[in-house]
Amino acid sequence: MNKSFLLFAALLVFASYAAATDCNFDSFSGSGTVPDGYCGITWGGVWTYYDSSQPPYNPFSPPERVYTPATGAGEYTFTLDSPAVFQGAYFSGYDFATVYFNLYDSSHTLLWTSASLSPTDVPTWLASGYSGAVSIVGVYSADNDYYIMDDVTYGTSVPEPGSIALFATGALGALGVIRRRLAK
Repeated sequence: MNKSFLLFAALLVFASYAAATDCNFDSFSGSGTVPDGYCGITWGGVWTYYDSSQPPYNPFSPPERVYTPATGAGEYTFTLDSPAVFQGAYFSGYDFATVYFNLYDSSHTLLWTSASLSPTDVPTWLASGYSGAVSIVGVYSADNDYYIMDDVTYGTSVPEPGSIALFATGALGALGVIRRRLAK
């Protein structure tokens, strides 16, 4: 009885994690512009990847990471191929290049602004803090080109309340059937 339930629960947990996309740029080598479509994202020709060692621009998952052009303060965006829950990314760089996310729907309506992060030489996770689906992610920095981003993560791994209720109902029903069989 317990083995069946544990196996079912493990498969459900695995399936929820499998729905997340972790875009870590490590399939690239050298440096260049991140192509549109990579990891299911339109990058817009402004995000550059590279793999050379350059502290404090340390990637979370070496060797590759991305950066934007040196344009001072401002926002660069990327667009998810389909609306999804944007979870966040890792950042490192200089502390004066404070970063935060602006999350938009497909018509560029601002839905949410994340907390801010002052990067250091230690890659640090910046969570979006928003559990709804978004289409466009803006990365605002007080000084572009003085931070790097790595392991952009998005997906559907945040279960909806209805899914949790459906799972609970199914699990309880399965346990009831197993219990009845064992009682015979």
